[in-house]
Amino acid sequence: MHRTLLLPLLMTATGLLGQYAPPDPSGLEGILVERYYVADANDASDSDGSSDLDEGEITYRVFADLKAGYKLITVGGFPGHDISFNTTTTFFYNDDRGEAWAVDINDIHLNKNSVAIDSWLTVGAASDAHWGVPKDEDPDGSILTSNDGGSTGTPMLVNTDPLAGIPLTQADGLIPGTPPGILSVGSAPTIFNDLNGSSYSSDNFAWSSNIGNIEGPTASNRILLGQFTTDGTLTFCLNLWVRIPDSLVCNDPNCHEILEYYATIIPADTLGGGYNADNKFSTPWLCFDSSSQQVDCAGVPGGSALPGTPCDDGNGDTANDVYDANCVCVGEDCEGVLGGPALPGQPCDDGDPNTVNDTWQTGCICSGTVGIGEQGADDLIIDLHPNPVLERFTVSITGAGGSRIRIELKNTLGQRVVARDLGVVPGTWSGILDLSERSSGIYFLEVVHGDARTVRRVVKR
Repeated sequence: MHRTLLLPLLMTATGLLGQYAPPDPSGLEGILVERYYVADANDASDSDGSSDLDEGEITYRVFADLKAGYKLITVGGFPGHDISFNTTTTFFYNDDRGEAWAVDINDIHLNKNSVAIDSWLTVGAASDAHWGVPKDEDPDGSILTSNDGGSTGTPMLVNTDPLAGIPLTQADGLIPGTPPGILSVGSAPTIFNDLNGSSYSSDNFAWSSNIGNIEGPTASNRILLGQFTTDGTLTFCLNLWVRIPDSLVCNDPNCHEILEYYATIIPADTLGGGYNADNKFSTPWLCFDSSSQQVDCAGVPGGSALPGTPCDDGNGDTANDVYDANCVCVGEDCEGVLGGPALPGQPCDDGDPNTVNDTWQTGCICSGTVGIGEQGADDLIIDLHPNPVLERFTVSITGAGGSRIRIELKNTLGQRVVARDLGVVPGTWSGILDLSERSSGIYFLEVVHGDARTVRRVVKR
């Protein structure tokens, strides 16, 4: 009887253990360090926020980059696993309205002097009413564009240094929302509210959100952990605990719901082996040293936006955009020259001796007028709609005053596409011209009335 009962129990236990797989260490995809801003001479001249901000100080933002569905539990130092923040100089402290925790910054103060580049810790928040996100996930720079200029009255935080990536006036990494507050245990650092703060290390301080485990505010699931401004070398080492998605939680008693990431694994972490150790991980990027990190053209240390890599210069008339040697995003002009001047509106040569005033058009078409300029007469009103045109457009002529009207539509080679004799038009005429069978490009509508002539340009998409 005993053996009969024991066999099913062993089979059940074996089945459960066989279904369990160790946690996936890629739940934490990385630590993203973003260069948020580089202070210039105007920023440094302000005395409202602090007299200790120097030209060239760099503001770094640090994010935990989690897989979708994974949640941050806590960040901190644990026995045998110190957390540390250091700079070779000091951390910038805004002694006007700055705070040691981002969520304690009143959002109405973000546009005051240098408050927005204060040094602090956080779990997602960049103020009491904003989440912090990477600048490339922020659609605008609306929060900081109204900076009050501090003691000088000249708007601050407008530097466009390419080493900081996207300027704050274009994207400030602030999106409205109600971020969580902070729960912390242990001895919190004072280096972010001390004018001489430069170094902190602890194995008994940790912080988390006051609403439990959280995900990032956007689909990328990146959670802001801190902002640090300094003109020295920034180094840090982090330890994080992350919870797996609910869908991955299993009933096996050995199934880990928590993934533990440490800057350094110590012998106690793996003592005994097996499931007691398989949820503890260490990766090189949990420690950071700004002096050894190449900063890419988007301001991300170790990032992939390097000279020669694709980008978007925001100009629809250029192609094959890439970062140049100075980290400026440029595209090829209409002649295939990177950063060249041959763009719509600029002179060109269409190769036709019968045309004049040749210029590049949208779509990089070089065209000129066929021996005539785009002329008009004061007594005749010609309306074309729509223009540009996809297939058909309406021509309306007003003010003919009993003149005989003839219209001709020509292409850029001067070839006649459409010709109509309207006869004597007493007042107003309206008609439709069909270009659906014609190729895209520039056309010219010539309206001859009496001894006068009016020319209008038509763009066929």
